[in-house]
Amino acid sequence: MAGVKRDRAQCLVTRGDQILMIEHKMRGRDFFNLPGGGVEEGETPEEAALRELFEEAKVSGKILRPLAREYKPDGVSRVFTFLVEIDDDAAPEKGIDPELGEGEQTIVGFAWKRLCEIPERDRAYLFGAGLMRVPLFHDEVLNWGDEDYSYPGDSDVN
Repeated sequence: MAGVKRDRAQCLVTRGDQILMIEHKMRGRDFFNLPGGGVEEGETPEEAALRELFEEAKVSGKILRPLAREYKPDGVSRVFTFLVEIDDDAAPEKGIDPELGEGEQTIVGFAWKRLCEIPERDRAYLFGAGLMRVPLFHDEVLNWGDEDYSYPGDSDVN
């Protein structure tokens, strides 16, 4: 479906102070993002989010509430993020992207990560996805200092 602009739905799943992140390798980049993917025709964003969670992490979930709806950089398609609960004893596993062939898979794993363990670039996307609407993370960010600055390539900020 290259070139087709479509909405994305994703899940924010937490355990304590950790977030379930899916690791991808694509176009020479290694990055982490929330379990999620394209909304298929005839599918609601909620259905897509839960389907993608199962495909990518092999766990089922229950939507607790929507967190964010934002536009992708194309200005047309949207990203829907939902706060999702999985059973305490659910054990995620590395899943697949069924739209890709075996040699084209981009998913290389998953990890439970604390906010401080997520690379800044990947963490920036979490803020757009509504991370600050989750009380634990809202409170954590409020405790960050006013003097702490980090911006890659800009030594004048520090």
